[in-house]
Amino acid sequence: MPGAAEHTVLIVDDDPVVTTALHAQVNRVPGFRVVGIAHTGQVALAAAQRFAPRLVLLDLHLPDLPGLEVAHRLRRPDQPPADVIVISGRRESAAVRAAMQRGALYYLVKPTRAAVLEQTLQRYAATVAQLGPDGSFVEQQEIDRVFRSLHLDTAPRAKSIAAATERAVLDALAAAEDDLSAYELAETVGISRATARRYLEHLAECGQVEARLRYGPTGRPQHRYWVR
Repeated sequence: MPGAAEHTVLIVDDDPVVTTALHAQVNRVPGFRVVGIAHTGQVALAAAQRFAPRLVLLDLHLPDLPGLEVAHRLRRPDQPPADVIVISGRRESAAVRAAMQRGALYYLVKPTRAAVLEQTLQRYAATVAQLGPDGSFVEQQEIDRVFRSLHLDTAPRAKSIAAATERAVLDALAAAEDDLSAYELAETVGISRATARRYLEHLAECGQVEARLRYGPTGRPQHRYWVR
């Protein structure tokens, strides 16, 4: 689905050095694009109205409003819906809990390494893709899978798994009208069947894709994969 994978981002932090670094890091992640930068809470709220970002990266220390107040106001009915990930130097448990209570999906502690931010954004994109356009669920295990996708630990990705290829595999599965085999995915993405199988097995282990066996009239059963 053309354009469906783009996630627009608003960065909110009072430090221009931080916002410059985050701007470059976010724009390097496939499927993400920074649409605005704000150094104060009031500017952040105005920018959210203007740009309607899908995701807000929010610092808790701002010169005019507490970041938690900004997170609270972003949830008001007069604001476009936006998800919030906090990026803050505050480490106390009360701050983390308050951010959760105000709807933050995740909490990253400064200084945040580029690899950790990239992985967090990729998990966020995978979670949104699994929710689907209608937002409906049938089984509890589907809801569990969505939450697992967002809150996987931040262990480094295996060296055999490249972020760009992983994103291409997920995008191809999301755009497909039906489930795909490793061979069909390899043809779609332009990779070898062995590579496709390795990525599919990795994503299945992480809970980001579903797998099942399809039995044909003859021959061995075939593994099929899809993103709900």
